[in-house]
Amino acid sequence: MNTPITIGISACLFGKNTRYDGGHRLEPLLIKRLVPLVTLAPLCPEAESGLGIPREPMRLEGDPKNPRLMTITSRCDLSDRMRSWSARRLDAFASEGIVGLILKARSPSCGKRVAVHGEGEGAPPCTPGLFAGMVMERFPDLPIADEEELRDPARLADFLRHIAIHSRNKQEDLK
Repeated sequence: MNTPITIGISACLFGKNTRYDGGHRLEPLLIKRLVPLVTLAPLCPEAESGLGIPREPMRLEGDPKNPRLMTITSRCDLSDRMRSWSARRLDAFASEGIVGLILKARSPSCGKRVAVHGEGEGAPPCTPGLFAGMVMERFPDLPIADEEELRDPARLADFLRHIAIHSRNKQEDLK
């Protein structure tokens, strides 16, 4: 018996109003292509960690190797809160059968490549968002993409192949 394939997806890409401004970033073509093939499990680290909707915009700042999640106007450091929530969420993650993630590009929590603002000149360096980085560290083999990558049909097909392989490997590990 084949186990259904479950992919985690940033809730805003799924059409849920979880963004800082109370809106979403629905990716209708991506969702349309995925729904017949996989089960999508929406998640939003910022909303689920209790930061509220809407909320003050945030960005990554400081050392790219250990960035801080800072609100832009009030200068509140939310790094520890996000890391603590992410650690608890990832403890449950493995038991949920999620075999891949589609994350919101450039999100300070979910982005794969997020600018880290500092005092240097020129283009800011990039690092994974706080949640994305913790996922990558804890589950290094988990296929992860962002919506911008998956707008390319060839990259979407490649991502789905990786998901199928990862799912098959997880099922084999359970035997």
